[in-house]
Amino acid sequence: MPETVLTTVIYKYNPYARFIVVLYIVSMLVLCALVSEVIPMYIVWLALCFWAMPLVYGAISQKTVFNFRTIDNRRLTFTAAYIQVGHQKYSIRDIKIDLHINAYDGFIYHIRREGLLKPQITYGDNNALVIYCNGVVYDFDFHLPDYDGYTILCTLVDQWRAAGAQLTVKETFTREFVNKQQARINRRPSTFI
Repeated sequence: MPETVLTTVIYKYNPYARFIVVLYIVSMLVLCALVSEVIPMYIVWLALCFWAMPLVYGAISQKTVFNFRTIDNRRLTFTAAYIQVGHQKYSIRDIKIDLHINAYDGFIYHIRREGLLKPQITYGDNNALVIYCNGVVYDFDFHLPDYDGYTILCTLVDQWRAAGAQLTVKETFTREFVNKQQARINRRPSTFI
């Protein structure tokens, strides 16, 4: 039987994002101050609204220069025996693990708002792993790419528990709910034929 392995990307803090945001805002305000004597104020305010759109888009979107997180060049690998971050391996027996499984990329669930069921789609990037090793805490945000990655991670969690690992798992959605939502998506007839 092949070993269960999940390799995914991790995120790190983007040190340039705050500088870019501040530089963008200051340049907008300086430019507006310079042209406010020449151009009517309603046009300056309209221009400020248009220039603010990239900031709003950056806050909402997952991949822009304004994001405070960026993809790390190291890979995160989960196996039944160890967790590997880049070239550093952590044996499951020697560490304590806190794992928060939020959702995978493209997971669709429905919430009730104003009496209507509205679909919500997740990006799969809010999953967290905390490793306690020799008094040092390592914290990682990682991406679950799809439903298969989610099921592999759940299988690994079960294997870690069976091996007696020190493990705390928090799941935003129960496995039964996720499986039910995925089955509902798979039952839906395809309209792109």
